[in-house]
Amino acid sequence: MIHDLTSIFSQDGLLSEHLANYAPRQAQLLMAKKVAQLLERQPHQRSQKSQNILLCEAGTGTGKTFAYLVPVILSSKQTIISTGTKNLQDQLYRKDLPLITSILEPINQRTLNYSLLKGRSNYICLYRFEKACGEAWYDEQTQAALQLIKTQLSQTEFADISEFNQLKEQSSLWPIVTSTADNCLGGACPVHDDCYVLKARKKAFEADVVVVNHHLLMADLKLKTDTLGELLPSAQTYIIDEAHQLPEIASRFFSRKVSARQIKDLLRDSRRLIAKSPAPAARFTTINDELRRILSDLIMVLKRYKQRGSWSEISGSIKPLCDEILYGLKKLKVFLETLAGSSAELENCFKRCKQLLSNFSELTQSTPPEMIHWFECTHNSFAIHLTPLSIGDEFKQQLDATSSNWIFTSATLAVNNYGQINSHEPIDSHEPIDSHEPIDSYEQVGSHEPIDSDSSQQEAQLQNNQNTLLFSYFSKQLALKDFAAIKLDSPFDYSQQAVLFAPQNLPLPSDSHYTRAVIRAILPIVDWLQGKTFILFTSYRALQEAKEILQNLDYQLFVQGDAPKQQLLDEFKQANRAILLGTSSFWEGVDVKGRALSCVVIDKLPFASPYDPILQARINYMQQQGINAFSHYQLPQTAMVLKQGVGRLIRDIDDYGILVIADPRLFSKSYGYYLRKTLPKMPVETEIKQLQHKFAQMQAKQNKT
Repeated sequence: MIHDLTSIFSQDGLLSEHLANYAPRQAQLLMAKKVAQLLERQPHQRSQKSQNILLCEAGTGTGKTFAYLVPVILSSKQTIISTGTKNLQDQLYRKDLPLITSILEPINQRTLNYSLLKGRSNYICLYRFEKACGEAWYDEQTQAALQLIKTQLSQTEFADISEFNQLKEQSSLWPIVTSTADNCLGGACPVHDDCYVLKARKKAFEADVVVVNHHLLMADLKLKTDTLGELLPSAQTYIIDEAHQLPEIASRFFSRKVSARQIKDLLRDSRRLIAKSPAPAARFTTINDELRRILSDLIMVLKRYKQRGSWSEISGSIKPLCDEILYGLKKLKVFLETLAGSSAELENCFKRCKQLLSNFSELTQSTPPEMIHWFECTHNSFAIHLTPLSIGDEFKQQLDATSSNWIFTSATLAVNNYGQINSHEPIDSHEPIDSHEPIDSYEQVGSHEPIDSDSSQQEAQLQNNQNTLLFSYFSKQLALKDFAAIKLDSPFDYSQQAVLFAPQNLPLPSDSHYTRAVIRAILPIVDWLQGKTFILFTSYRALQEAKEILQNLDYQLFVQGDAPKQQLLDEFKQANRAILLGTSSFWEGVDVKGRALSCVVIDKLPFASPYDPILQARINYMQQQGINAFSHYQLPQTAMVLKQGVGRLIRDIDDYGILVIADPRLFSKSYGYYLRKTLPKMPVETEIKQLQHKFAQMQAKQNKT
């Protein structure tokens, strides 16, 4: 039964009645109807194409969370909602689901049972916690943190570490009191029946709606496909929120990895156990010291190359060291095998060593077909990876095995193919730009027409073809072929709420003085706005260089890495004359509404590093297939990341602000026109005085409203 969604999302509907400042949005209603239509269909009926998979781009401000939660709650379908991050999980479970469930209670006529489930390492392990409490060698700070957990443990739902707000997410205590797949004792654990992970899973299997993250979802799909069990209950519907992250997460999940950290963790756990046993500790100490020395030597050698690279570049030169590590792991395996029967923990260490030996041996050999073989090195560790060239077929196989309805949604899923847009002739980066000519936006697909339109079959087919092209970059990565699609533009009026500033006379990003030039170009804006600026960088090196320049100025500086992300955002919102610096994960998930943020600066077009071994391998593979990798892979990828970064500026209907894209290639290169087409429609300015005038107009207009 399809409920009257219009009355729920209308000006005088249920949401408006219960939510202060709720504003009806046509795009939100359209998305809700599209989701409801899919949920009404039986998942196992596949006689009609495009009926089991929906791709939906919902622009910033659409309200996509409520748009899918309302029909899900009313449908009575068993549903798994997967999000990109644990923070989004918590928001759905602790805020959004309770709120919408209570609002819909009068018409739902049933009690919704919903649950939250995360990976094992997010829950306190009672066994490891109790052992940690019995250790006397921890410092006073660690002992105090253990006591804090002990005090609050009974007050938590499932001992989820996010519930212990007084301890930082990056606290060194968490690895001590949580477990991993490697060190979990399973059924041999003496407190197995009281395990918080098992309790959380039990609740999930009894729930109507389960909120998970993409990592846990992929782990469950893999287990189900391999008939090895399951982490999650079966579901009639899967909703993948922040779906743009899924291809990358799936690629990492289907990879194989062995690292120095895994070996060091095994040595640490073994040493702790052997110190308490009658085992010959001197023999273990010799093996331990030898392995740690060789690992340190290998890390030192790898640092001479680069942080990430192709395994083929170094495999020959480091083979002697790899052989020594293999020999050390073999000796450790033989030693642990003699002790394995003395305790469940030592048995676990022996199994871990056996698996590590197998993995290290395999991952230091020649590269298997259709795989990318690469390494990465950090300050005190290294990792060797085998990553599939393509994960689409494997993912689609797992998706098909579920016989469920699938909804993929995000603010950035759709992007035109490069060939679909006629490139303008490149213009010289020093030529003046018509500062009052707005950038055209994509034509909105599907969002202006009623879902149940009586349009002709030919028009419907044309629309479907257009949608397929718009979502082709995303869909091809996951091998999705038969799907329905809708692109819903943001309800925010960027032409009235934002202005794009393009600094003139900047050098190309390859110039060694580029970052300093960018900071010099934007400082007049920062000074004029008295901070309220968020600068997004494409590299950590550029972020650190900007930090060194800005820290001597009269501004409060909030820099990614100096504190947890949410703490930085909370302090930035409350601060005066503040600048926020971020890279990588800060391109999304930053939500600062109101006057605390008036300007977003993007230092460079977010092209992936050409030296990245995964990118290099995929470019080479596409070229071998006769495919232009730049236009079919690199540009769409850049466009989607750029859309994410631009989306940090306008977060509310009353917001207004300045977007600065400093990279001169946006206007000097032919592909810049393609990338500009990814942006919402907004005016362009190149002179500070004109920018100030435009900003003052927006400010006056918003103040009147």
